[in-house]
Amino acid sequence: MRFGMYVVAAIVLSAALFYPLSYLFGAFFAYTSGNLVAQYPGALRHALSATHETYLTYDEIPRCAVDGAVSVEDKRFFHHPGIDPIAIMRVVFQSFQNDHQDHGGSTISQQLARLIIAEPRRQPSLLAELWSELRVVKYGLIVEHDFSKDKILELYLNGIYYGRHARGFAQAAKAYFHTDAAGLSRAQCYYLTGLPQAPSYYGNNPQAAHERYLHVLETLRRNGRITTAQERDLQTQIPLGVEGTYSQRFKAALRRAL
Repeated sequence: MRFGMYVVAAIVLSAALFYPLSYLFGAFFAYTSGNLVAQYPGALRHALSATHETYLTYDEIPRCAVDGAVSVEDKRFFHHPGIDPIAIMRVVFQSFQNDHQDHGGSTISQQLARLIIAEPRRQPSLLAELWSELRVVKYGLIVEHDFSKDKILELYLNGIYYGRHARGFAQAAKAYFHTDAAGLSRAQCYYLTGLPQAPSYYGNNPQAAHERYLHVLETLRRNGRITTAQERDLQTQIPLGVEGTYSQRFKAALRRAL
């Protein structure tokens, strides 16, 4: 009985300290890790400008792109400090089920951190993978310390890869649908939302991309972003992708800017 009380007390204390400790660690890491994260917005703008591509401010990004990214990638984005303990526990639990699927527990802040430090997803060993994940967590806390939630989404949606040589949401709109971001239909917007999980695969496999699109709609409905009626209507709107024509000079330009 007493042991159970200790466990409950430990859980309550951990929950109470989680947010302030996360902020303190973020501040400490930001102070001791240089200016790489703080310099990223300027470097990203410069890289896109150098390749004659478009940078969207948060207000210029379609709301459907924001809703889709948050719902599909990190539904508790606005409520955690860069680390989502619920998602981590879910991944641990599902890993024991041995279903051979990548459930993912990284937040949008951590995904942005991975972009900033150019951390590869695949590592040669388990130890290297663990070290890589710790680096991503560290820089994810710095991202949360240095930027507002809106700014994090802005940087993420401008920097993420969508396949077909398209870096950033504006380039994805042009590569897949020959329009700017403001000209996208809601269905096209949600279609693009699902691509970053496996951009090279979905960019060259329209059938798989359409199945991913249906999954995005289902996720949006489950998370309360769209109604069941809207989901059914959007399911009938098939946003066919088109061939992109954009170069991959982005990475080299970004490396030079940093």
